Amino acid sequence: MKVRKYGITLTRLGEDDIELVRKWRNSPEIQQYMEYREFITEKMQKKWFESINNMQNFYFIIEYENKKIGLINTSNIDWKNYTSDGGIFIWEEKHYETFIPVWASLCLLESDFFVFQARESFIKTLKDNHRAIVLNKHLGYQLMEGQEEVYNQQYSLTRENFEMKAKKIMKAASLLAGAQAQTHSLFFDQSDIGSGLAEFLEGKMDQNFIESTENVDGGKIFYFKPYPF
Repeated sequence: MKVRKYGITLTRLGEDDIELVRKWRNSPEIQQYMEYREFITEKMQKKWFESINNMQNFYFIIEYENKKIGLINTSNIDWKNYTSDGGIFIWEEKHYETFIPVWASLCLLESDFFVFQARESFIKTLKDNHRAIVLNKHLGYQLMEGQEEVYNQQYSLTRENFEMKAKKIMKAASLLAGAQAQTHSLFFDQSDIGSGLAEFLEGKMDQNFIESTENVDGGKIFYFKPYPF
């Protein structure tokens, strides 16, 4: 499963990449911004992957210019109430203060809110992780009531706030990324189709948001309409 927009590719996390994620998750650069800071073993990582490799959790490797640079997720999905938790970390330091984390976040949040009709996203950020807080607020996340003195603070983002706050960023991202990179697509490979994942997610899509579909070697691509600014 791959989601593409703004020159970003989000590839659903597979077992082949969990050691790459573990390596960076254990690094001091990333660990300092996590509430859980104990060393993660291979066994722990495999057990974690087995627990999230399902229809309620979608973790993606962030790829930019054909290089794997980070991880982003929409997880603990409540398909009845259309809520989920979010998270992101970038391990390529040169991208920390760039537009890449914003583009990756937009790519996933647009999919959540517009394609899959999510109502609300929740995210947790350490109180002293100022870079993440700035990113979250730009996207429309708001600190929840009673979280002011909490160290690992919870923020929420409704679809309405995302549309209001992020539409200017979406316009800017579209201009900077170029015409070709504005196409929003979702690719299911044969394993997604065979497992029933593709059928399950297609049933959750806003059918009015689908512009076209294409059967290709290896799978099926959904192309989505641009957001009506």
